[in-house]
Amino acid sequence: MYNIGFVILDNADEQKYIDSLKSTQLYVHPINKEEVAETIANYDGVVINEQHMHNIGVICELIILLKKKSNTFIWVISERMNKMNHIVYLQLGIDGILDNESDPEEHKLLMINACNRYNQTYPTMEKTVKSESDATELQLRPCNFSVLLNGKEISLTKLEFKTIEFLQTQQGIAVSYEDIYKNVWENEGADKQYRVSNLIFHLRKKIETDAAHPKYIKTVRSKGYKLAL
Repeated sequence: MYNIGFVILDNADEQKYIDSLKSTQLYVHPINKEEVAETIANYDGVVINEQHMHNIGVICELIILLKKKSNTFIWVISERMNKMNHIVYLQLGIDGILDNESDPEEHKLLMINACNRYNQTYPTMEKTVKSESDATELQLRPCNFSVLLNGKEISLTKLEFKTIEFLQTQQGIAVSYEDIYKNVWENEGADKQYRVSNLIFHLRKKIETDAAHPKYIKTVRSKGYKLAL
């Protein structure tokens, strides 16, 4: 199932449309525009309903902010006549315009197809890493952004999953803060070391028995981190 955030503008009542998008493959969460940037890592995609042409300024600022934070899918619902707005949104990097006159079923299928295609960039089979003694087994599960560690499934955010996935490809090798940032966020930004360190802190809390003395994600002084199995 894919998690979709539906951004609420102007305190509008969007529940009817949100309900029309829900299915066995989509779970749609209403979310306040002031909160979406901080929680975007929890979503596979975000929908913004333009509602009025004069909202273009607010929506553009929101798109720019979200693109800096994550590479999550972004779609904008807009009236067919607002062609100039559509061009501006697409130039800012959104993934598509959803015509507000179209059947919500079309929107639903567009989102599911996009998320399915994204997941196909990962190997279809679970990735398994074993230590030489076979005492520790780590399975990455791209389908729901979780890991299976010693038989226990642990749910991760998308950013946490991308981090451990990247570290797994460099298993046993020290990876710099810069390289982790580039592979996880895929954009330029400030406070790279802080953002990486904060993400590793939360990841360790989930997978380490003692986060203060990590067994799996090791700190490499003056360098970054490495995955040890």
